[in-house]
Amino acid sequence: MGSIKVILIASAILFLSHLRDIAQGNTPSGAAGQSVTIVEGHTVTMHADATDAASFQWLKDGNAISGATQNSYVASTSGKYQVLSVNLGNCGSMVSDPVTVNVIPASASDDMMISLTAPATTINSSDPFTYTITIKNNGAITATGVNVADILPAGVQFLQLSTPSTGSANYNNTTKNISWTVGQLAPGEEATITVTVKPTSPGTITNTATVSADQTDPNPANNTATAINTATGLTIPNVFTPNGDNVNDAFVILGLELYPENELTIINRWGAIVYQKKGYQNNWDGSGLNEGTYFYFLKVHTTAQKWETYHGYITLLRTKVK
Repeated sequence: MGSIKVILIASAILFLSHLRDIAQGNTPSGAAGQSVTIVEGHTVTMHADATDAASFQWLKDGNAISGATQNSYVASTSGKYQVLSVNLGNCGSMVSDPVTVNVIPASASDDMMISLTAPATTINSSDPFTYTITIKNNGAITATGVNVADILPAGVQFLQLSTPSTGSANYNNTTKNISWTVGQLAPGEEATITVTVKPTSPGTITNTATVSADQTDPNPANNTATAINTATGLTIPNVFTPNGDNVNDAFVILGLELYPENELTIINRWGAIVYQKKGYQNNWDGSGLNEGTYFYFLKVHTTAQKWETYHGYITLLRTKVK
């Protein structure tokens, strides 16, 4: 007889890095060096694919398994499994390529991870910003009963909650609690949701989100994530009108007095610097410049002893409105 293949045809709970389709109910053909991981207390069924076979013998770690003479074998313990077959002419096949079965403890069945990010560490207190919450199952089996909780800090106002990539979510205006019911999350699977908020006052904003599941998590340290941001209190206009009417005649950045150590640079549309000042005092009136749009670059030295940068466009208009 020729060679014989082993096909994995069923598994109660498994994680197979290169044959993940088994966990979705599909049946791949046998391949050299297959490896499957199951949770303690569960099994994987292997089937011998042979032509004109009259009998079989399964082996574990090179030794014959007593009574394992059918074309299928159910394994529940770690080891390397192989099979050979014999036809009616008493001709034996070559031993199949091994299937390595690994058994992991039931207590280490999943590993949920969460991350919480914002677009920048420093935020203008007049501008909305968005938190992104991402969770991932780093474990070996599907996590069930997955939930995420995020109680928004006092320093922000809730604006919008996106539709999550998986599950459903809602916001409680009284408790400021975001509750995201994810449900199941397969090994390696990720899910994401975003939350848009606006600072209510200058200062440090600390937000913490947590993820939980039905299974015992072997690494609880990554079940919590925190984002720390600073609302600067700066309000930067996008237009000013230096026309001599004493209204909006200078480029005034509200809140800049809180950051006396600063530097402002104004650039025209050709990339040339037309104004630059260290310790800017809200007094630039665009003298000598034509009407139009200019690019500003502002640096401020914060109380945390760090330089934070802001940039954008400012439009200079001199025409008086009648």
